[in-house]
Amino acid sequence: MSFAHPIVALVVAPVVTALLVLACVLDIARRRRTARSLGDEALMAQMTASLSTGRLVLKSALLVFAVACLLLALGRPQMPGRARLAKSRGLDIVVALDFSKSMLATDVYPSRVERAKRELEKLLDDLQGDRVGLVAFAGEAAAYPLTTDYAAAKLFWKDLSPAQMPVGGTAIGRAINQGVAMLKRVRDISNAHAQVIVLLTDGEDHESDPIAAAKEAAKLGIRVYAVGIGSRSGELVPDPEAAPGAPRYLKDNQGNYVTSKLDEKTLEEIARLTGGEYFRVDPKQFGVERVIEALRKLRRGESTTRLVVEPRELAHVFVFPAFLALIAETLVGDRQRRRPHARVSAEARKP
Repeated sequence: MSFAHPIVALVVAPVVTALLVLACVLDIARRRRTARSLGDEALMAQMTASLSTGRLVLKSALLVFAVACLLLALGRPQMPGRARLAKSRGLDIVVALDFSKSMLATDVYPSRVERAKRELEKLLDDLQGDRVGLVAFAGEAAAYPLTTDYAAAKLFWKDLSPAQMPVGGTAIGRAINQGVAMLKRVRDISNAHAQVIVLLTDGEDHESDPIAAAKEAAKLGIRVYAVGIGSRSGELVPDPEAAPGAPRYLKDNQGNYVTSKLDEKTLEEIARLTGGEYFRVDPKQFGVERVIEALRKLRRGESTTRLVVEPRELAHVFVFPAFLALIAETLVGDRQRRRPHARVSAEARKP
């Protein structure tokens, strides 16, 4: 069994139940103290002889049980149900994420690459039914095939960093070509839905021809939405392999510090050639929010049939016992019936 809202079932329910048990125990203790403080102890004991501590405990237990069951029901308990074949309507999207060393620059908090990861996570969280593939690139490109399993897609880039890329540099053109190849492999004959590439980069390319790659994408009707990350003025690039005490920033062969700035001109041209758009990351706003708005306007079609397991809701398993417990709690009184013969015997003993 699992819960659709595990926080409610596994955290809120135990805490509220424990507090309710404590409240019931304190209430019973308070009643006893109040009875003792009203007068002579023997007299009060005779007057409250019909009060049943056992019944009070039973009523409290029924109330606690009912509340616990209702809270578990609010957590929406589920079990795997019937499997069925389903088709989802969506786009084919390849996200190309720049992992070159220039993305280590900190002109965007906390760094360009970490901000790019957050942008990508924001994008994946908004997708519904769209197939998404990932391309991580520096001098070369590595790919993760298109899928609707967004949780698995996130694992691909979660711990990836520029230091782990086998070839340094920035090859935006190769990343676009890789994305085009991925989209061509899943392209259907009718081409019923749009295919796009979302490019997250600082735009500096010293290894390939991104304009030529954009023109090839345009021939296939693949739009490129470019998201620029970085400052226009330039920023020093941290050295991820710097030894303790060594200079913290990269230097070129002449011993000059390497700086990196956002190349908006190239990114704007890529977007223009493919019919996409260019957006720049703002410190106060996710750049992919505008990409998401643009994607919503594109044509969506049915994707490949996939197996969907519909969960079976089990809330009634907890609601029905809670209902019975509340009825029982109402019917159970807090006083026990005194036997008639006991009163007769007491009167018989009177002189």
